[in-house]
Amino acid sequence: MTLPLLAPILEPGSGGRAVALQARDEAATYAELRSAVAGFAEALARAGVAPGDRVALALPKSIAAAEMILAVLAAGAAYVPLDPRQPPLRLAATLADLEPALLVTTPALAGTLRGAACGVPIATLARHGLMLLGNAPARRPATERDGIAAILYTSGSTGEPKGIMLGGEALAAFADWAERSFAIGPGDRLASVAPFHFDLSIFDLFCGLRRHAAVHLLDAAALPFPGQVRGWIDAAGITVWYSVPTALARLQQRRALRGAASLRLVLFAGEVFPLPVLRALMADLPRPEYVNLYGPTETNVCTWHRLPGPPAADLGGLPIGRPCAHLSVSIRDAALREVAPGEIGEICVAGPAVMRGYWRRPEATAASRIGGRQDSYRTGDYGWRRDDGEIMFAGRRDHQVKVRGHRVELLALEAVLNAHPAVGEAAALALPDDSGSRLAAFLVPRRRSVAESEIRNFIAERLPPYYQPATFEWLPELPRTTTGKCDRAILLSSIG
Repeated sequence: MTLPLLAPILEPGSGGRAVALQARDEAATYAELRSAVAGFAEALARAGVAPGDRVALALPKSIAAAEMILAVLAAGAAYVPLDPRQPPLRLAATLADLEPALLVTTPALAGTLRGAACGVPIATLARHGLMLLGNAPARRPATERDGIAAILYTSGSTGEPKGIMLGGEALAAFADWAERSFAIGPGDRLASVAPFHFDLSIFDLFCGLRRHAAVHLLDAAALPFPGQVRGWIDAAGITVWYSVPTALARLQQRRALRGAASLRLVLFAGEVFPLPVLRALMADLPRPEYVNLYGPTETNVCTWHRLPGPPAADLGGLPIGRPCAHLSVSIRDAALREVAPGEIGEICVAGPAVMRGYWRRPEATAASRIGGRQDSYRTGDYGWRRDDGEIMFAGRRDHQVKVRGHRVELLALEAVLNAHPAVGEAAALALPDDSGSRLAAFLVPRRRSVAESEIRNFIAERLPPYYQPATFEWLPELPRTTTGKCDRAILLSSIG
């Protein structure tokens, strides 16, 4: 199932001597990419990896890491990208759940990871080689997991590692849609901002390489420094940017993208974009097309909205748009009946890009389906459809809490907080107390802190009284996960 996904990248002569991957001063042409992928695939076979196996990759973002991802797929196995910086206990739990045929890492990380590997064979990756540490895994017959291309681990709402199985057909369906929708071509230079263990990287690697564009890997260490990022964009001539809104907001805070001439397309996904920040960004950088993409990892992108212009100041929220052409999206009530336009329900998705299921979690997989349909997924997100067909996001199932008997949508409170001109970023949490729950707001100032009373008045003009937070905290910045989203667990642990 992976051949249609890889064929445009690996077919002889594709891309010529054009640059395929660029990282700092290192580059690989398409010819060099094909040679490296073939060599790594042979090395994986010698290390005992068979079709249907799973190969865990604990690698920093690099050209060699991207080539290894393609090599795992070329070997008929599934790639499982892990964050090498996560705590050893979490890595150990993930590897114990996955039971991969091989763990590929760097020589520098091998010693650290050996204790977390739970007996999994380890190989170290150099630029043009793979060295097995210890014995090769025993050959195993192919499994019922044949056709799985990737397993991406997320914490979900429980904090337990949960593997999302994506088939080769799912990655190919998404890539085909994105390539056509955004006219990705050989003249493009894509900014690869997301780490490889985040689903946004699927766009960077597969849409870029399948259309023989140049994929430029952004050094994660540079992201907190807007001046360095702007210099990198200009030097590389980046045409397409795709990231979480937080990355763009950080650049806008320093007005680092003002006048960036090469960008033609700005895509964002993964969280709600504060509208004042988005308006400021579009004022500084009016030339590109801006697109809001929505979808959980289980579906990749399932809806999209092209912005016709900067959002109005009184806009209640940015649409998540219309279904992608390769998927169907419905809004359903608790009994899974479709609701009428204007009514809020759960966003449900069906089609070829939907996950195969959760690794070793058949009950969770079955619970996520609609009427047993194997290519369907209940997102756990709520939304409603406008009369013009555009879908609006209305919050998450696990972000709805009860406060003094009232149902509170945390994202609605965050949207109002983010709309205040003095607030750069905001997060809202429900904290347990003797009466049930109380609300806490965490705010990052845009330019100045303001009196709590001013924020309370701003909320009171827009939301019912029970949305008032019990506490406010001003922070220099919100804590982030490795994928750039707000780390709510750290915020929760910071409250006594």
